[in-house]
Amino acid sequence: MAENRRERRRERRRAARGEQRIRVERLAATTAAPSEPLVRGATWRARTAAVVAAVLFVVTVERPAGAGLAHPRPGDLFFAVWTSLFVAWLLCRLALWRVVADREGIHLRGLWSVRSLPWAAIGRVELRGDGRLDLISREPVAPAGCFAPLWLTRVVRAPGIGGPTADMLTAMAGHGGLRPTAGAGRRERGRGYIRWVIPLAAVLHVATVLAG
Repeated sequence: MAENRRERRRERRRAARGEQRIRVERLAATTAAPSEPLVRGATWRARTAAVVAAVLFVVTVERPAGAGLAHPRPGDLFFAVWTSLFVAWLLCRLALWRVVADREGIHLRGLWSVRSLPWAAIGRVELRGDGRLDLISREPVAPAGCFAPLWLTRVVRAPGIGGPTADMLTAMAGHGGLRPTAGAGRRERGRGYIRWVIPLAAVLHVATVLAG
């Protein structure tokens, strides 16, 4: 039974890759290289969702008595701070993610920095079910981006941009003539969002203690 499920998953992956190859070839035949870097990042919907999630966290979480600064207990305080840091990281990843393609390669904004991959190192890009991009390359790369998950696009019956983005990046990786002719500066690439995580975690911690 388990072996049959694995085989069906492999078949679905092979079929999905075959369909993507067809889409990529169509792009290669009908698309011209953009003059500006291709930038994909969090939309206003994603940022609104992050704000709503932050508010829900503040009003619903229950902090132990020792998490406050008046009479802190090490265990309670550590748990509260760690939880705030983790939630802040999730919110920043949702609201600040960015994937940029330019003439040199693909730039992935992460927690600590922006990682750059040259086109020569990239084989293809696939959209995962959770909305993140898998970059199949010669070196290990963590999933990037934070597009709408496939289940959400089916629920709202609206096509997401994650699939087309994966197809376009794959086309650019395989066809040099489709790559942007300009390079991306720091403004387009951004910087690691760690500088936002810690202040946001502090705000979340203080707000949850005061709300409790």
